[in-house]
Amino acid sequence: NNFLQKTKKNTVKVARLSGGPSLERGISLNSARSVMDHLGSLDIEIVPIYFNKKKKAYRVSTSQLYSNTPSDFDFKLEKTGKELTKTNLIKVLKEVNIVFSCIHGTFGEDGEIQQFLEKNKIPFVGSGSRACKMAFDKFKANEYIRSLGFYAPNSVVFKITDSKQYILKTINKFWKDEKLARAIVKPASGGSSIGVFSVESIDDAVESVNLLFSKRMDTRVVVEPFISGKEFTVIILQNKFGSPVAVLPSEIEVEYEKNQFFDFRKKYLPTRHVTYHCPPRFSNEIIEKIQTQAEQLFGIFGMKDFARFDGFLLPDGNIWFSDFNPVSG
Repeated sequence: NNFLQKTKKNTVKVARLSGGPSLERGISLNSARSVMDHLGSLDIEIVPIYFNKKKKAYRVSTSQLYSNTPSDFDFKLEKTGKELTKTNLIKVLKEVNIVFSCIHGTFGEDGEIQQFLEKNKIPFVGSGSRACKMAFDKFKANEYIRSLGFYAPNSVVFKITDSKQYILKTINKFWKDEKLARAIVKPASGGSSIGVFSVESIDDAVESVNLLFSKRMDTRVVVEPFISGKEFTVIILQNKFGSPVAVLPSEIEVEYEKNQFFDFRKKYLPTRHVTYHCPPRFSNEIIEKIQTQAEQLFGIFGMKDFARFDGFLLPDGNIWFSDFNPVSG
């Protein structure tokens, strides 16, 4: 934290990373702009670095950062950005005080960019590669926290190499064993509810799995019961003593009729179908339980600085943390 103690005479330089190969690139640009809006000051110099879909790094200007959509941004990139070789990228990042990554999904939250920074001894904000890798895969994360005594519903995962016959047979058995009326089909990795389907039949579940594989949205797909509990999200911050502190959770009120759920549009675009309640309309006992378990999981994963966990309060009082975000959108 020495860089925070610099005097006003010395500008702190922060490399802000955005873009990347995932479908969450648009959210990454928005996050990077938000960091620019809130972090930029006379004492802080932002050095924007953008990664395109092929993970090639570009040094861009702060004004370039505010270009419109990812397609528009990429279209202008060759003329307005300076492509960096791996050697030059390392050189630029070693010249700043610290790196702040705003890359979501693959490359940004699966531990890859963190491992690159660690290997080159470049200090950065946020969790390390090991914690990111553990938290990124939804199926493995759920299996892990269940083994430690935390609640998580049963689910099944499929690989892109699985036969259609195996997928049909497994979903059919899972549907009947779990007595499902509705299920969620989603990529095992990624976020922002991209590629998530709400289905009400075995046939629709099978079709959704095959569709995700055909579009190469992931190499692994999860099928899990639809949870009709109350959704929440909670931010965890690490204090100066290294201890995680969960702030007050926010309840997410969503209309679940007609196969609706908290999808990409409801998360990021203006809508009347979502209402946020903070404080949540939960009892103090439930709020404290969410905060305590969030802090425990932050420590269990070995996370650092900050994280955002999403979850459900179930009708039976169980709490399920369904998604762990090392880099919150």
